[in-house]
Amino acid sequence: MKKYHLITLILLINGIYNSLAVSQTSTQKPLENVFTLELSFGDKDIPDEFLLAQPRQFKVNDAGDIYVFDEYKVKVFDKNGKPKAIFGGRGQGPGEFEGTVSRLFISPEGWLTVSERNSWSVLSPANKFISKNLYYSNAVLNTLKNDYKISTSAGGKGQDIFVLNDKEFIFVGSTATFDNYNEAGEYYDYIFYAHENKVSVITKYRDVGAFMYKSGIIVTSVLGSLSFEILPGSKIIYTHPYHDVKYTNDTAQLTFRIVSLVDNTKNEFIISYKPEVIADSTIKSFDPSYIEKLNNEIALKNNWPPSKMSNEQKELYNKVGNALKKMKYDLPFTDMQSDGVYLFLRCHSSDNKMSLIRVINAETGKEVSNFTQPSNFYLDSIKNGYGYLSTTPKDGYPIVEKYRIDPRVYGR
Repeated sequence: MKKYHLITLILLINGIYNSLAVSQTSTQKPLENVFTLELSFGDKDIPDEFLLAQPRQFKVNDAGDIYVFDEYKVKVFDKNGKPKAIFGGRGQGPGEFEGTVSRLFISPEGWLTVSERNSWSVLSPANKFISKNLYYSNAVLNTLKNDYKISTSAGGKGQDIFVLNDKEFIFVGSTATFDNYNEAGEYYDYIFYAHENKVSVITKYRDVGAFMYKSGIIVTSVLGSLSFEILPGSKIIYTHPYHDVKYTNDTAQLTFRIVSLVDNTKNEFIISYKPEVIADSTIKSFDPSYIEKLNNEIALKNNWPPSKMSNEQKELYNKVGNALKKMKYDLPFTDMQSDGVYLFLRCHSSDNKMSLIRVINAETGKEVSNFTQPSNFYLDSIKNGYGYLSTTPKDGYPIVEKYRIDPRVYGR
């Protein structure tokens, strides 16, 4: 993620934003038990070719059809879990998949992107195969690689393509790779918007965890990374839980920015919340001596040889610990998902048992609810008021579960 003769680069990040009202975090008691299991499928009562073996990724479209990547194929089920279509297969040719898919994405217009390690495939809303594209040979991505030093190789931080339709796509890329690290360098994460032969920069943020590339160990989730979602109406919303937070006494404010891909208009809103101080136990978990002690205790129980961290690893974890001390407060969220205009922000769990989810209406900039859920309950997809996850029961076969979400979550 062949070169165009002309690429027009429009820097959107320098535009003037229209500001929306600041939303205060709700003080009401969080909702509980907001998910009701409606159905599960994939392990029985369906043709053999639709049985799930090792489902890796799945997404849901506006009609409620569920797309599951499994056994080098995309298996499609309707909203009731009934088999509907199947396509793909192992291989390197058009319409085939050669490895583990890193992401499925369905655009608001119904276009499917199947992203692999070195390529991405595009299918129309009618599930017709359109194209298979290689990151390293794509004209647009090579231009970005030359102009912005963006990585398009499998050894980079990672790149993601989100195809909107046959003319537009979003590309998320980074300048950081394992082999270009230097102490003095600054690295950036970008969001680009491509429309036919024109490319624009939606935004860029400095990579706060770039120092980790020295050892090839990535733990940036604790320091924060660029987060975004594609909204209905050809809009994109983004924020950075490290760079976009401001603290005043015991209050924090997180800014979200929205850009229209149609006319480049921009809006922003701010949510206020009470920040939580990073727990000492979290900082301790990056102390090299503590890590070594814990690893050796595990090794002793399992009759494994004792392990010892390298000086480079110790240096890395010390840097992470120092960065957390400097941050002082937990990130406002660790993961963001969307259901239409509703953003689900998963907050840090201090007890590792229950997580708080804040729900924001991106149209109004208001928090409409918040609820708690077990920390080990993680939805793979949220769509049309339903949550979906894949799981494998004990002594059973993989299944997909569909949960109805309590309407109160959406402020109804």
